[in-house]
Amino acid sequence: MQQIRMKMKRNLLLWFTLIFLTTVSYQVDAQTFGAPEAMKGKIVVGGNGDLGIAGNCFYVGVAPQAGYRLTRSLEVGARLGYALDYYWNYYGNRFYHFFSGALYANYEIFHGIYVQVEDEETCCLIRGTDLGTNSPSWYNSVFVGGGFRQYYSATSFVYYSLMYNLSWDYDFNGGSPYANPFVIRVGFCKGL
Repeated sequence: MQQIRMKMKRNLLLWFTLIFLTTVSYQVDAQTFGAPEAMKGKIVVGGNGDLGIAGNCFYVGVAPQAGYRLTRSLEVGARLGYALDYYWNYYGNRFYHFFSGALYANYEIFHGIYVQVEDEETCCLIRGTDLGTNSPSWYNSVFVGGGFRQYYSATSFVYYSLMYNLSWDYDFNGGSPYANPFVIRVGFCKGL
């Protein structure tokens, strides 16, 4: 029952923030700040990728995204993702497959600086020589945070963001596939 209440509170917070950002963006959109004036494309596509190795762990991930600019400063969209964690040790190998989908809204408040909310569902499959294949586990993560967009042309930019996972549990990380509550993303997007 407690988990249902927490999920309802997170979803309520997400929807309240989206409605607030939409209302504010229509009132403030006439001001001159945010994306370059020439960036008139309503559709934004791009994404980010990850690659890393540390000790006995290898990680690779990709997360394409597509968004739609409701106003000059407000963008809503979806992000899909796949990540593979590969661990090896004396006892065998383990493959962690993460499939995710997320809905997001971000609002550019001033010259490339933006705030963002995101609701992500992740499915985890674990396969290993020491345990076979397990049944899928599902995780919900709600992120809040912000970042900076560095515009390189009238239609493209690189983004840097720091997100905080509201669903992450400090005592037991069984409710999230993330190693800690902070997530750093660097990616590229192009307006169409």
